[in-house]
Amino acid sequence: MKINIISIAKFPDLILSKFYLKLFKEKNSLMVFLFHGLFKNEEEKALNIVDPQPWITIDQFNQFINYFINNNYNFISPNDILQGLDKNNKYIMITFDDGYYNNISTLPILKKYKIPALFFPSTNHIKNKKCFWWDVLYRERFKTGKTLKEIIREQNKLKLKTNEEIEKYLIKLFGKKSLKPIGNIDRPFTLFELVNFSKEKYVFIGNHTSNHAILTNYSKEEINNQIMNAQDEILKITGKNPTAISYPNGNYSDNIIEISKENGIKLGFTVDYKKNLLPLNKNSKNLMHLGRFVLSGEQNIIKQCNLFRSDILLYAHIWNLLRKK
Repeated sequence: MKINIISIAKFPDLILSKFYLKLFKEKNSLMVFLFHGLFKNEEEKALNIVDPQPWITIDQFNQFINYFINNNYNFISPNDILQGLDKNNKYIMITFDDGYYNNISTLPILKKYKIPALFFPSTNHIKNKKCFWWDVLYRERFKTGKTLKEIIREQNKLKLKTNEEIEKYLIKLFGKKSLKPIGNIDRPFTLFELVNFSKEKYVFIGNHTSNHAILTNYSKEEINNQIMNAQDEILKITGKNPTAISYPNGNYSDNIIEISKENGIKLGFTVDYKKNLLPLNKNSKNLMHLGRFVLSGEQNIIKQCNLFRSDILLYAHIWNLLRKK
């Protein structure tokens, strides 16, 4: 139901955005984009090894970058935000959640265009070489002929549980081996790979909790442990304390923000669909709940980019309201 409402709301927004950008000057902002994995091509996507909803292809990623370069946006790192952004410019930040190994395919692109990206790995998935639960559920349910709508419905129910409860549920249904990656598409980085990846000039590493924990399902002590332990692991891996967190599933609260700040975090990334309007600097109150947009691999990339640049977004208001219910 939620997906249908959003799709309907997007249609007039797509039309309006085309005219808006011709008739009006868009507001200067920081636009943050959330990615997860990158398919090499459509053939890889068709294997149905992972949940394809939040993924795009490498070619589509290139289209996205070229679009914003051609429209005079500046690609920035988390350090740039903390140093302060010029309110007269337009900015883009690239973020990748979870820590899929295939994120390594971004490197040639980042180096070619000399642009940074911020990656948020789930540290226990990397240490334990585990699949992400939503991919396991998608893969196994797809095998039995379940529709995407049915799979999404089950995913949403599981998002009300802790990661530990979800994995027990999956093991009971599909066996312990179901959490073992099939190959390079669905697996996370290894520790060794992440160490080397983090040394790359244009790569920045942030906190995504130890277990990809949807923090609103945890106690205060558990929230602190999830964030603190991930901070410690990333420090060991990169030699640097992360200054940014991506809240798993985008779920956050005042309590979660405070605990994050107590652990040295200065930037928090949500999945609220919104531009982050300027001025924006280290003293801004909204640095701990920055909005992000997600590109769909099923829709035209250029049209979506036009849509996100528009300052009139009906579907974004609906999406944000539905998420709060």
